[in-house]
Amino acid sequence: MPTRAELDQGFDIGDWEVLPLRGVLRRGEDEVRPEPKVFEVLIALAKREGNLVTKDELIEEVWEGKAFSDEPIQRCIALLRGHFGDVKPFSYIETLPRRGYRLMQNVRLHTPAEAEAPVVAEESNGPATVPGPSLLRWKVVAVIMTIGFLLTVFWRPVPDASDSLAILPIENLSGDPANAYLVDGIKNTLAHRLSELPGFTIKNARVRYDGEPSEVAAALGVSNVLFGALHMQGDQLKVTYEIARGTDNVMVAAGEIDGNLRHFFALQERFAEAVRSKLAGASAPELLKRKAPPDSEAYDSYMRGLYALEHRGSEQNLESAIDLFNESIRLDDGFGPAYLALATAYALLPDYRHADIEGSHRLAIETIERGVERDASIEAPAGAIYGFVYHQQKRWLESEAAHRRAVEAKVVDSNAFNWYSRMLASVGRLEDSLQMVLDAGKIDPDSAVVNNRIAVAYSWVGETDKAMAYFRRANELGADGPTHLWSYALFLARIGDLAQAKQVIEASVGGTVVASEWIDTVFAALGDPSDSNRAAAVAALDAADAEGILAPALSVAARTMMGDLDGAMGVAELLMLPGEIFEMDLLFIPDMKALRGHPGFMSLLERLGIVAYWDAAGCRWNGDVVDC
Repeated sequence: MPTRAELDQGFDIGDWEVLPLRGVLRRGEDEVRPEPKVFEVLIALAKREGNLVTKDELIEEVWEGKAFSDEPIQRCIALLRGHFGDVKPFSYIETLPRRGYRLMQNVRLHTPAEAEAPVVAEESNGPATVPGPSLLRWKVVAVIMTIGFLLTVFWRPVPDASDSLAILPIENLSGDPANAYLVDGIKNTLAHRLSELPGFTIKNARVRYDGEPSEVAAALGVSNVLFGALHMQGDQLKVTYEIARGTDNVMVAAGEIDGNLRHFFALQERFAEAVRSKLAGASAPELLKRKAPPDSEAYDSYMRGLYALEHRGSEQNLESAIDLFNESIRLDDGFGPAYLALATAYALLPDYRHADIEGSHRLAIETIERGVERDASIEAPAGAIYGFVYHQQKRWLESEAAHRRAVEAKVVDSNAFNWYSRMLASVGRLEDSLQMVLDAGKIDPDSAVVNNRIAVAYSWVGETDKAMAYFRRANELGADGPTHLWSYALFLARIGDLAQAKQVIEASVGGTVVASEWIDTVFAALGDPSDSNRAAAVAALDAADAEGILAPALSVAARTMMGDLDGAMGVAELLMLPGEIFEMDLLFIPDMKALRGHPGFMSLLERLGIVAYWDAAGCRWNGDVVDC
């Protein structure tokens, strides 16, 4: 079997030349650049030389062991087949039902395989950890691609050596994957607490970097990098950490904190205080004092719930999070963060589980009201919940006021800025929406959700190069929700890459016959916008809408591009229903200019309360865009 190093030097399969270090597939003069995750799936297949690669192996190698549904794997396989032009009967990638996939073409290396020297493992107190293929590739490519990306998109003056820190994922050396929620909790609490220090920039990284501290620091735009590990024996925990200076890789601080699992809350607080002292010195302000520690079992349930909520895209994780937060409250009804997290989970139920929107939002508000009564410290952060619900209820002024409370809280997470950004975009304030989500990116630069939202926001305001950079970054971080895919496809279509746009849409909607018909006809009309092609596309969209398989956002966008403005307005009228049937910023983007000229457009905005919001907020509609 070929090694990753051998594959990175290039190889051929079928008619295609594969150049991993350049991220390119080449056939003659044709070149395509698959998304990073798609390329990693190809590498995993190539390493087996025609043997089976299971879904579990793909999850481990491409997604670093994070559990989720089969959908991201299926999407990557579909995109890869599209790049190869592989159609049934497949000749490049075979699906082995309920087992996995295998490469059907021989792998021909560009450089002959060489005998590898034996690797001698160092002794360790914990289990050995080996970087997955995506990390090995990152070490080779990241210094060029990521630093270049950050220099062009994120560039800012490098902070002083003492005022910026990237916290990398804490290694779980306990030997039990079930303890992943503990290492996530340690890292997130540390970032949350250190963000209270005035003048400090804290980057809470979600991606492991296999490189020198100087490389990581340059990639993330910080001066210091923290590495940590969790050791566990029975109920005894020990957290070790090192802080390295990004300019010269010198270790400037190190330490360890130990304690019992029953006192995990206190252990996290001691860890945050120790890092504060080592990083900022004794003269730095002390961290805000917290209330008495919660019940230990309540806090454990809360931490498990947060981990499930973070991975809510996986089957039943959102429901598990709700159960765990309720259990935490049952055990300690004065622990405010559990109410805040439970309200967030309830608010998200309609988006992730198609739950009754009015009932879910009522539960979210009732939960947060109970929480504020029992723990006043969550009152300001609770504004994000109110803001989100009022947004869905189209109570725009109340939503904005609540969001402002949330983002102005002493300690705030990226979610508050992200939700506020969505609200501003929904009333047409696209530039303000962009600035708000960029603030979310400063807090959480490695969030797939945040990077996707930044990409969308840049796309809506016409910043093509920055939008492309962030879409690629979001893809690399595993963004794969419908909103991400649709907005990415619309962006690709706008810049003329119809082939890839079609592949992304096909991967997002599945393989039904009706879906295939409307996609084929719409993209045929985009390539050749004759009257007959447009008419055929509208007829296919009508059929897909009748079958109930066409998402409203796709229907509005496609109908507008086909010139079916009456049909697009008919779909847009669904926004009068409870909730937000599709993200309303779609109404204001450059691609929908024709729709904004429809006689019914302003009437719809008046009925949605947007015009009244503009009047109250001092905004003006100039006939095409909003000026505030």
